[in-house]
Amino acid sequence: MTGAPVADRVARATWLTPIRIALILWTAISLIAIVGKWHAIGVLELGDTDDAMRMAQVRDLLAGQGWWDLNQYRVNPAGGGVLMHWSRIVDAPLAAGILLLKPLFGQALAERIVMTLWPPLLGAALSIACVLGYRDLSDRRIAWVVPLFLILSGFVVMQFRPLRVDHHGWQIFLAMLIMGQALRPATWRAGLIAGLCAAALLAVSIEGLPIVALFAGLAALRWALYGRTGDRARMGGYMLALAGGAILFQFVTRGPVGLAGTWCDSLSAPYLAAFVGAAAVVLAAARANPAQRVTRFALLAGAAGLAAGALVWTEPQCAKGPFASLDPIVVKYWYRNVLEGQPLWASLPFDAIFVLTPSLVGLAGSLLAWRGSVTAGDRRNWATVIIALLGAAALSLLVLRSVSTAHVFALPGCAWLGLRAWERARAIPSALPRILASAAAGLTLPLPGSIAAAIILGALFPALKPDEKEAVVLAPIERTCLDSVALAGLGQLPPTTILTPIDLGAPLIFWTRHSLVASGHHRNREAMADTIRVFVGDPAQAEALVRKQQASLIVFCRSAADFDQYRRARKDDLAALLYAGKPPAWLEAVPIGEKSGLSVWRVRPAAR
Repeated sequence: MTGAPVADRVARATWLTPIRIALILWTAISLIAIVGKWHAIGVLELGDTDDAMRMAQVRDLLAGQGWWDLNQYRVNPAGGGVLMHWSRIVDAPLAAGILLLKPLFGQALAERIVMTLWPPLLGAALSIACVLGYRDLSDRRIAWVVPLFLILSGFVVMQFRPLRVDHHGWQIFLAMLIMGQALRPATWRAGLIAGLCAAALLAVSIEGLPIVALFAGLAALRWALYGRTGDRARMGGYMLALAGGAILFQFVTRGPVGLAGTWCDSLSAPYLAAFVGAAAVVLAAARANPAQRVTRFALLAGAAGLAAGALVWTEPQCAKGPFASLDPIVVKYWYRNVLEGQPLWASLPFDAIFVLTPSLVGLAGSLLAWRGSVTAGDRRNWATVIIALLGAAALSLLVLRSVSTAHVFALPGCAWLGLRAWERARAIPSALPRILASAAAGLTLPLPGSIAAAIILGALFPALKPDEKEAVVLAPIERTCLDSVALAGLGQLPPTTILTPIDLGAPLIFWTRHSLVASGHHRNREAMADTIRVFVGDPAQAEALVRKQQASLIVFCRSAADFDQYRRARKDDLAALLYAGKPPAWLEAVPIGEKSGLSVWRVRPAAR
């Protein structure tokens, strides 16, 4: 009679694999997120302007715009539209899902379903990638517990929440795939797969270049130091797949124009030239396979130098960065307020605790695991985690949006430390100390650990606590005023070109049929500068700029942060005048509903 229960327990243990645990936990956190955002899902209350513009791009694609045509024609129509720097890789699953569901549910509901489910589905893929990527570390239990650490990593999970359809989730997922191959035995195949993932990451966003370069440098460094056959094969495979994959992805997603373009903010000819040049030298060096370490280093230094030279020679502007050409007024009133693109010290000190704590805990755990490793392979794998985490964490100090990748790389170190703390806690004979120590082990989880650190540091240093006024977060509707009344009023107006504060642009493109002068997308730099000057510049010049951009309406949200900044720039600027209800003679009010917080002003015909 006892055989059956034992067999049942064995069957359950066999069924409950790390991947299934990952899927169960991710499904649970996703369902909680869906329930928590149910109202936002119902009204499509998007939390980020890029999500709105992404869906506008997908709608245009489904409406018949060419696959290789990434222009957004409703932004800056006076200038012929704006060529977006985004990738069809991100658009494709969204468009495919809507296309599949539209016959069953109609366009509107199909969009809601896809926008709700696709980000968590991509997050489930990330969860599996973490299990598979970290399964060969010295403590095999990490693969079993890392899904728990992942779902309690706030900066990561937020990029996979319902309605978060922009490209950041893809960046994290592809970076993890590269890490997973870096932890596999050194082979040509591992290098090829990692290189293809790196090429896809760059096709999604050139922001991934530091991560791609980090893993390329790590592979090259190992071959240069030790000259091992496996390291040489991995390095060659990575560089070949990176160069070839970048060309392939660029052609598939942008066509021939994408191969010839010289943009610095997305994958294009300068970067392709750099990858091809570096790959050629690396493959030649691998084939020669010099015995002397100094020769290997010299050849790899030559590859790096050739890559940099090819990049700058093809497009010198790329040496200055993708935002170097922005007008100073755009930098002041827009770019410096995009916190995800700013260094950590531009954020509140209290927020920095949540950025730094998981990386520091993960680094501590990884260093201890490396020190305690018995085999050379285990030490090598933990060294890979440490170097990748250090690089990603350093990058997150300079560009805040990189923090999610850093926290994914911190997961194995956090998990290793948590397992050790739990083991020691459970070995304590006394009940109360054992319970307290077990609870303390939970502080190695990213979010609980960050909260605990914030509480302790806030108590020790009260100045770290955010001011109550600074801590107020406006709901999306309060930031845009695009409630049902406002949308109905705008919908009744004939389609036209609207001039708005920068942050209101993308939501208007998503919700209405109107066009607009500028949104928060930097390639439209002249129209962005004109838009900001209309609101904050010399009011005598505002009318000429509005007519130059062929705008017939000026629309703004009185409670929006960017408009608040505009109206405080000077007492007599257009934003301040409109806020005070003192419009110039060339504008007239357009009522769209008494309860709407959106202000709409029509540009009067020019006097002849």
